[in-house]
Amino acid sequence: MQVRAASVAVLLGLLVCLVALALAQTALWKGIVLQSYDFLIAMRGPAPPSARVLIVDFDENSVLALKAFPIPRPLLAEVIAKVSAGSPAVIGLDVILDRARDSVADQHLADAIAAAGNVILVSEYGFGGLSRNEPLPAFESAAAGIGFGDLPQDDDGIVRRMYLVLREPGYERLAFSVAVAAYATEQSLRPGRSGFLHFGTADIPLATKRPDSALIDFHDSLPAAVVPVNRLLAPGFDPHIFREKIVVVGQSSEMGKDLFSTPAFRIRPSRNGRSLLSGAEIHAAGIASLLHGRFPHRIAASQQWTLNFLLAVALVFLLLRVRWWLGVAGLLAAMGGVLAAVEWLVSRQELWVSFVTTQTCLVLSVPAAFWYRYLEEQRLKVRSEAERRQLMGLFERYVSADVAAEIWKRRGEFVLAGEERVATILFSDIRNFTALTAGRPSAEVLAWLNRYLSAMSDVVKANGGFLNKFIGDGIMVVFGVPLSQGERADACRAVQCALQMLEQVDALNSTMGTEEPRLKIGIGIHTGMLTAGNVGSPERLEYSVIGESVNLASRLESLTKEFKTAIVMSVSTWERIREGFPAVPLGEAEVRGFSGKMMLYGVKIGRAVGAPS
Repeated sequence: MQVRAASVAVLLGLLVCLVALALAQTALWKGIVLQSYDFLIAMRGPAPPSARVLIVDFDENSVLALKAFPIPRPLLAEVIAKVSAGSPAVIGLDVILDRARDSVADQHLADAIAAAGNVILVSEYGFGGLSRNEPLPAFESAAAGIGFGDLPQDDDGIVRRMYLVLREPGYERLAFSVAVAAYATEQSLRPGRSGFLHFGTADIPLATKRPDSALIDFHDSLPAAVVPVNRLLAPGFDPHIFREKIVVVGQSSEMGKDLFSTPAFRIRPSRNGRSLLSGAEIHAAGIASLLHGRFPHRIAASQQWTLNFLLAVALVFLLLRVRWWLGVAGLLAAMGGVLAAVEWLVSRQELWVSFVTTQTCLVLSVPAAFWYRYLEEQRLKVRSEAERRQLMGLFERYVSADVAAEIWKRRGEFVLAGEERVATILFSDIRNFTALTAGRPSAEVLAWLNRYLSAMSDVVKANGGFLNKFIGDGIMVVFGVPLSQGERADACRAVQCALQMLEQVDALNSTMGTEEPRLKIGIGIHTGMLTAGNVGSPERLEYSVIGESVNLASRLESLTKEFKTAIVMSVSTWERIREGFPAVPLGEAEVRGFSGKMMLYGVKIGRAVGAPS
């Protein structure tokens, strides 16, 4: 049974995974999987801002106070000079300088960039058919480097990744975040093992290739401390907070239109109500990921589906083996355990396991298992009905409806193939049947005989006997097979049945016409070992009994004529019924086919009802 359940669980687990895999190919499902990743990021909770990265922000208040949109080049030059005065490791300027303005102001900004000596400018490669934008030559020559600042958006418009490097014919450049981090740390981005790039001592798992990108290590908090521009330029501000820091200058005002939805604050807004991050903040998060070597990476598809398959198989096996409510409890426990495990993996191991597909496999396992259980129950029901029809076909004609139902209920207690049992056998026969029916029409004899046998059958069923067969005018009844109430009870039922048969014969005689013969019967009863089981061919089976005990009961019935009594029973029957019936000894007699003499007994019946004269 265990092996069968395990095999079924494997097949159903495979079916569940195939259905889930088909769902996973749809655009809707891919979107749900991405949203589940955002949920895991939110579940990680906040993290301290990077100690090595600071953001100088043209926020809403600064833009309004300084009338800084578009950002005046002299104001930008002042910001760079103020930051540079604090001796930062690098200044990443996330403000595109692709258009010329006032020549004096442009030159003033170029001079400030050159004076700082460590400013990395941003360009735009122009993915998705957008135009390519490069800094003006004056700014480019003054800068320490350039990185493309395009941010990859997934199909749902959310930024979860950062570009690393782009190598195309006629274009090869580091992404802005990588260029800034590389300048500050004097590290380079190098090829690593398959599916990875190497930066410093960290391996960066690639989320996509060509262009290469990686998942950013977002948290439910800002990636770096923010210094608003109006605070930076306020009297008394100490620029030494920038010492040896990586400073990213950008804008988060609504007018700058440089705001993006990310896993940070997507599920729940920040304390100040923000739900979007600026481009500069996203670049800062990417720089922090590079500095700390922390990049979430998705589990390999083969590992993901192996996990899904094993969990589905385990749950299906459980559902097949326990009650339904325990199975549902197992489902809820498994789903909770999976959620806790994947949250721990993404928080502690930076490993993203798509719990949506795993949970889907678990949920689909329930109808799959219940569907199989339903089919199995139907199959067993059909088989049970077939077995019941077969079993009842053997007994229902010979026992009462109650006994037949009890046989089915206790069907496991007997063996149709044959078993030895102690039972009580009753043989009954009509005396002088041949003489009584001589010269009478056969139809009349048959009707008369059927009326007698029907009456006897009712008595047998009323006493719980098994009417094994009619033998001409004779009847063979067994008490104790196929079900027994105990050897004593079986023998007592046989004697009680014999007495009632005699009473029924008297009742029949009283209703017969003057031309109809009067019936007299003899009954032999013996208790002993016999073999009970199916007898016959595969096409026609009959449940019957065989053995010396059967033959002896038949011989005792024949001796009723010699003893001039209606009932003759053996010692073994007498020993079992003597406390319940007034038995009388008949004496010893030889029984044909058996050696030696046997002590035989009769039963007091008040009057010699049905006894031969």
